Amino acid sequence: MSNNKLDADSYLKSGSNELRILEYRVGGQSFGINILKVNKIVNNLENFTKVPETHVAIGGMFRDMGKVIPVIDLSMFLGIKNEGDDADKVVVTEFFGMQTGFWVDHVDWIHHFKWADVIDAGAVFSGIDQKYVIGIVKPTEDRMVLMLDYETILLDLSPHLGRHQELSYSGDADFTGRKILIAEDSPAVRAMLVNEMSELGFEVTDCSDGEIGWKAFQKEKFDLVITDVEMPQMDGLALTWKIRQSDTPDVPVIVYSSIGDVGMKARASFLKADAHVTKLNLEKLVETADKLIRGEKIDQEIDMNDVEEAILEPTTTIPID
Repeated sequence: MSNNKLDADSYLKSGSNELRILEYRVGGQSFGINILKVNKIVNNLENFTKVPETHVAIGGMFRDMGKVIPVIDLSMFLGIKNEGDDADKVVVTEFFGMQTGFWVDHVDWIHHFKWADVIDAGAVFSGIDQKYVIGIVKPTEDRMVLMLDYETILLDLSPHLGRHQELSYSGDADFTGRKILIAEDSPAVRAMLVNEMSELGFEVTDCSDGEIGWKAFQKEKFDLVITDVEMPQMDGLALTWKIRQSDTPDVPVIVYSSIGDVGMKARASFLKADAHVTKLNLEKLVETADKLIRGEKIDQEIDMNDVEEAILEPTTTIPID
């Protein structure tokens, strides 16, 4: 058996609820992003072009491997004063099925945490109007790293992504009276899901993390669960596994994640999720929900060679200063 095969098996069999955070700085403040969302880090941009008459935080765009990637100036977007002209690195992310660059000052380190270690920013800032900090982690007792809601940042910059979609799904789905549990920590995405699913007839219970979702699941019978992966306290994969060990293990579970790579799909499948749908593909989500409630199986055949490539890439393509 190759080392790659062992790594892939370890990735699938290891307990969920774990994450690796790439720490970076903007204007002297420390922020973090799950490295599963990071495609690469680019130094000294070439072929960079500014774009006129766009949002002030859109720094411009550049070409990379044949793709044109927009760049968001995080200091400008967050209203943080830069200390000098130091923003020379771009963290290229890949979620929502698209690549987006975030201009940052400095890339520091990769930290390993459990989702139980992530402090829910909603609880900390209860009553305070802020929407972009979604979690807090502490690499040391005297230092905090803020986890941003990158989905909401993109939705604010690209409102068309979050607009109500006219569904063309040809199935005659009828969800009237069906009960659905939605676990999603991004307020913007959660509100979008609640609105869409309610309009389709679902009776919706929604929650902001997997731990709250698990408590709700134990109290009520649901016809379907839709869960994000990245959530404080308990991630969606751990929630899926707990459901499969519960007294009602056959409730259909859809992992609805902004991370759409084959590694995430493989892990969701291994932990017995019924399907993986990439945000914001609502058409696919409704079609999948309809099939699962009807008792149909979703084909999730995955090539393990692709899994090996997916899980090895983050540690080999992300340089740390």
